[in-house]
Amino acid sequence: PLLSIMLILFTGKGGVGKSTISATTAVHHASQGKKTILVSSDPAHSTDDVIGQKIGFTPTEIGENLWGLNINAEKQAKDFLERMNEGMMKLTANVPGFDPEILGDMAGFPGMEEYFGMEMIYTLMTDASYDVVVFDTAPTGHTLKMLTAPDAIRGFILRILRMKAKIENLKGFVFRRKSETAKVVKELEEICERIETFKKMLRGDDCSINLVSIASEAGYQECFRTIKFLNQIELPVKHILVNQIVPDFGEEVWATVDENPAAAMTHRRYQIQQPYLAQYRSLASDYQVRLVGITHVPFEPMGLPALAKLSTLVWGSKGMM
Repeated sequence: PLLSIMLILFTGKGGVGKSTISATTAVHHASQGKKTILVSSDPAHSTDDVIGQKIGFTPTEIGENLWGLNINAEKQAKDFLERMNEGMMKLTANVPGFDPEILGDMAGFPGMEEYFGMEMIYTLMTDASYDVVVFDTAPTGHTLKMLTAPDAIRGFILRILRMKAKIENLKGFVFRRKSETAKVVKELEEICERIETFKKMLRGDDCSINLVSIASEAGYQECFRTIKFLNQIELPVKHILVNQIVPDFGEEVWATVDENPAAAMTHRRYQIQQPYLAQYRSLASDYQVRLVGITHVPFEPMGLPALAKLSTLVWGSKGMM
C-alpha cells in the first residue's frame, strides 16, 4: 500500500536548471527534519555535479536527513526483458511456429527505460524510510514518455495475457506445469496493477508535478506544450518555476547604461525577458498554476551550503511554500 509520502517531480527543457531546483528543494525539506531522497533519472547525472559528490545506484547518504539515488533504468529494463523472454519460452514451448521472444518487442517501446524509473519511484513511495521523494527527471521528452508509456506497456501486456488464455483453450493443447508459467504471468499482472496505482498516485494530493523553465522563446514554447499535454492526460501541474530571471535594478542603475557596458548588457537582457514573463503569467492564469520566479544569484548554486542558500529564494515567503 502507498504511504503518506510526498512526491515532488520536476521536469523541463535541458539546461534550465532543473537539477539545481530539484536539489535545492530536497535540501529544503531535509532541513525541515523530513527524511528526503533526491532521485535522478537523468543519464547525464548532473545531480552529482550539483550536489558536489558522487551518487550511486543505491541510496547514498549526502547530508542530514538527505539521501541521493541515480536510477539505472537501462539495466532494470534489460533484466526484466530477459526474465520475460525466459518465461515466454516456457509458456509457449508447445505452440508450433510461435515466437517466444515476442516480449523483446517491448525493448523498443518509447519510454521503456523511463517506465523503470517509475518502478523505482513506486518502490520508494511504498517504503517507510522516507517522508519526501524529490524526482529530478530527464529532459521533458523523456518525462512525457515515462508518464505515457505505462498505458502502451499495459495494453501490450494485456494482449500477451489474452493470448495465453487462447493458447490454454486450444483443443488438445496441454500446458506445461502451472508452476512453470505462473511466475511470468504473475509478474505481468503485477506490472499492470502497479501502472494503475502509479497513475492514481500522480493525480493524488501527495504528488506535485512542477515545470522548470526560463524566460526565452524556446523555454516558453516547451513549457506551453508540456503543460497543455499534461492537462490533456489529466495530470495537473502545481508550479511553473521560471529560473534565471534578471531582476529590476531600478531607474538609478538603468540610467547608467550609456556609460556602463555591464549595466547596458544586464538591462538589455532584462528587457528581452519581460514579454516572456508576461506570457508565463498568462499561461499560469489559464491553467490555474502557481508561478514562481527565481532570480539570478551572485553565487554558483553547487554543493549543500549554496543550495541551502538558494532554497530561501525558492521556498521563502515569495517562493513555493
